[in-house]
Amino acid sequence: MTEKPPRMDAQEYVEHVIASGLMDREEIERALQNLWPTDRGKSVARHLVEIGKLTKFQAERLLAGKTDGFLLGQYKILEDLGRGGMGHVYKAVHQTMGRFVALKLLKPKLMATERARELFQKEIHAAGRLRHPNIVTAYDAHITADRSYLVMEFVDGPNLSQLVKEQGPLPIEQACEYIRQAAVGLGDAHPMGLVHRDVKPSNCLVEQTPSGPQVKILDFGLTLVTAGDTGLGEAAMNAANVVLGTPDYVSPEQARNQYAVDGRSDLYSLGCTFYFLLTGEPPFAGGTPVERVERHWNAAPVSVQTKRPDVPEPVAAIVHKLLAKNPKWRYQKAGELAAELAAVVGKKADWSAPARPKPKPRREGRVSLTSTGDDPFEDAEGEDLSESTLPTAAMSTRETPAPLPRPRPRTIRKKVVWPWILLAVAIAFAVVAGVGLAVRFLLNQFA
Repeated sequence: MTEKPPRMDAQEYVEHVIASGLMDREEIERALQNLWPTDRGKSVARHLVEIGKLTKFQAERLLAGKTDGFLLGQYKILEDLGRGGMGHVYKAVHQTMGRFVALKLLKPKLMATERARELFQKEIHAAGRLRHPNIVTAYDAHITADRSYLVMEFVDGPNLSQLVKEQGPLPIEQACEYIRQAAVGLGDAHPMGLVHRDVKPSNCLVEQTPSGPQVKILDFGLTLVTAGDTGLGEAAMNAANVVLGTPDYVSPEQARNQYAVDGRSDLYSLGCTFYFLLTGEPPFAGGTPVERVERHWNAAPVSVQTKRPDVPEPVAAIVHKLLAKNPKWRYQKAGELAAELAAVVGKKADWSAPARPKPKPRREGRVSLTSTGDDPFEDAEGEDLSESTLPTAAMSTRETPAPLPRPRPRTIRKKVVWPWILLAVAIAFAVVAGVGLAVRFLLNQFA
């Protein structure tokens, strides 16, 4: 039986906060002026969270006795967003610019060799040139032998996988619009020689903007790094059972040789994503990862109209053209796909964004703090929470999105008029009675 950590007293917790660099002594003394006297560190932590001086993630780590891992260069780590094949992703803020970012801390073993670090620098340098509304922007990268991280645009929204798993298959017009936007983003990257190699629902984020939902493709330039020790060389990486990408979405040619691919491989993966948005499952669901990869080579997917009869023929034709085994039979450029989707559903289709995933129920009342032992700078061994079971770059900048409040449906209340009728009748009787009494009084006076 695991022993509970000893309870931390208030003064010890204050010293932990100061040692972490999150607040200095003068600042924390001002913050605690309105707190009732207490000797419990947890009460101090709860108060600092409630007044916005600490995040819940920071408060819990401090309660667990950890005073490091909050500052990384110019960035202050605010929240733990999730874990994937590459390591941890955190929400952070640049302390000078005040800009919120997603900070992806890579597993040390991915950068264990000089060859791996060189490849990472090459890929990130190429991805850093991308500036497109439908692609998550890479701001900065830090690469060393023991600690490497990538700083990206923070997208406060769910990914397409989360939306479908929460709400089921999307309306057809929405699915078409999301795929069209993703194709526009790919169309900007492919002419620059950049192939994503891991296009899938969890790598397509949806951000709410004033003009409507905007799809942003995540992790350009990172997929090759997830193969592990890239110092083995290309020949070893192309050996049997070594596949980059995600089994449910990998193209046939990439499954054979991840280097001998072009933008049409991404379009095949986008077709698998389209299929998932319309039906709720990928084209070749079920079985082991190797079995799924083999079906991408030699099996025809079940017609999307068989699984969802309301899909129009033009949309189904687009899906299955994307899923052609031979790259020559697919769309040759992402722009062609985007133009055809725009023609099918219209440039301004009549659609609205699906609601965000429902938040987990929380108890009403004060903030609850539970100590955790997660360390941002520890190697994230253990279960991979991404969709991929083979090496992949699966990671959302926000694994657990903060849900937006749903608008409450307007209800039309029926006007209740009968109390007013009764009041009017009572007033009428009173007036008649008053007039009668007045007439009677006048008659008696002149009689």
